[in-house]
Parts: sequence; structure tokens; C-alpha cells
Amino acid sequence: MRSKILKTTSTSRFAVKALPAMVGAAAVLLSLGASAETLRIGTLPAADSIVLHVAKDNGLYEKAGLEVELVPFKSALELGAAMRAGRLDGHFGDLMNVFTQNETGIPQKVVFTTTHTIPQQRAFALIAFPKSATAPKTFEELKSKKDVTTAMSSSTIIHYLLDRMTETEKLPEGALKNLEVKQIPIRMQMLLGGKVDTALLPEPLVTVVESKGGKVLWDDRNLNEALAVVSLKSEKLDPKTVDAFRKATAEAARVIEADPVRYRAVMVQKGLLPAPVAEGYKMVAFSFFGTKDGLPPLPTPEEVKRVGEWMVGQGMLKAVPAWDQVVVPAAE
Repeated sequence: MRSKILKTTSTSRFAVKALPAMVGAAAVLLSLGASAETLRIGTLPAADSIVLHVAKDNGLYEKAGLEVELVPFKSALELGAAMRAGRLDGHFGDLMNVFTQNETGIPQKVVFTTTHTIPQQRAFALIAFPKSATAPKTFEELKSKKDVTTAMSSSTIIHYLLDRMTETEKLPEGALKNLEVKQIPIRMQMLLGGKVDTALLPEPLVTVVESKGGKVLWDDRNLNEALAVVSLKSEKLDPKTVDAFRKATAEAARVIEADPVRYRAVMVQKGLLPAPVAEGYKMVAFSFFGTKDGLPPLPTPEEVKRVGEWMVGQGMLKAVPAWDQVVVPAAE
């Protein structure tokens, strides 16, 4: 009996001695958990969203002290509804969504850009398909035609780019006849089926149509526009969170560019790139711009003004937002 009591006492003493270490370990774990900022980010099936997936899957956000959950949506309409319902802390999208949500009571700011126009890489293009007998074969031919049917979506980045194309290329009024088609995959199928003459599509769908015989009439490479951005709601805009989010995403961009073949396969796996055109697809790149962090540049005051004025003209906004109301400046 005595030996049993002594044994129990010895165990108890060990437990007492170990207690400070156990408490210390628990405190470390608790502090790590408490310091991790949680971000629920809505995403869309766009090529450049791969940078968010790589940062998440490779543990780069976790390493930066962030707990990031990527919430996929099929359309910007669904994503916007989730933002309004308070289900997200931020989202991948375009400036129009950011401006609209700010004006309707969901304050947020752009924290980084994932796609910006640049001569080395197209993001959107107006493309024709020969199955339509009336489809133009060149942009010059388009200028000479009337009522060329174009599958598009009004009050979106597609609509904005069509108007920018018309303005910068001096396309005659009436050359295009816009046909409202909200869903991008249906837009592409209508083009391939010869039901419309042209469509303005994003990559990689432009590459898909080209691979089937489509002819690119115009692309966005000569414009100066931030096309896809990531924003955070105002309550998540503390400097440490923004800095960590930017740096981890920038590191993911470098990882992708260091091994494009590997991450092209990841894009296929995640439904961001159709498998049949993967081999010939020019992999999305982020570092052409020479920015300090290696990501495409943030929207400038001029871009914010231009997009805002277009939206006011379309009845989408009441007033053009100030740049510092919708963009977090880059770190010095």
C-alpha cells in the first residue's frame, strides 16, 4: 500500500513540475490562434485568381499570420449578394463592384491588383468566329459594318471595355449591336454556335475560341486599366493585416512565375483553365510592372476617376468616389 502511495505522489510531483511547461505551451498556442487574422474572401473562376489559391494552398497566408478562407462563386452577382449579406470579409472582382458596394453601405478598399493591362499580356479580347456568315474578319472590316451582334453583359467590366475600345479605336456609332448575355460560358457557346458575330471574352476563353478557329479583332493590351482587384471591408483594413495579405500574395505570384508549367496544371485542376487548351495557354504573369512588391500596380486616381465617371454616366453610381476612399496606398 505504501509503495502505491509513494508512486502516486511521485507522479503527482512530476505533473506539478511539468505544469508550468504545459501552461507555457498552451499559452503559445493560444497566442498564435489569437494573432491569426481570419479573412473570408469571395473568388470567381478567373485565371488570375490562381495567385490566391497558391497563397492559400502553399501555406503562405498561414505563414504570414492569416487564416484565409477562399469562398468560390460562379458569378459576380452571387458574390456581391454574399458581400451585402455580411458573409465575406473581402472579394476578388473589379473596381465597379468595389465602387457600387461602397456607395450602398459596404465600405471597403482595394488592397492589391491581380490583373492590369500591359502590352505583353492580353486579358480581354473582342473575338469573332467564322461560323457566323456575317462575322467580320478584321477590326477594319468591323469599322465598315453596321449592327454586328456582340454578346456582352451591361454594367460590367465587359461593357466598360467595349466602350473604351469604341472610344480609343474610334469605332463608328452603330457598328456594334450589343446582345445581353450575363453568363460568360453561354456567351462563348453562342459565339461558337454562330448565334452572334462577336463576343468580348476574358482569358483563357479567348484562347479556347482561338484554338477552334476564332479571330481576335481587338484586345486590351494598349489600355491602361486595373482589371481585377482584391478588396477588404473597412473593419479588416488595419495596416498589419493589409501588409501581410499583400506580401503573402506577392510571394505566391513569384512562386507561380518560377514554375509556370506546374501551376498551369493547378489552374486546370481548380477549373480556372480548360484542359484542352492548357498546353498552348500563355501563363498569367504578375511581375511585368516593376512594382516594389512584384504585383500589378494599384488603381491610380486617374483610373478611379475614369471608371467612376463611366459608372455615373451609366446610372450605376451617384458620384465618383475619391481615390483614398476606395484604395489603400502601397507601402513605402
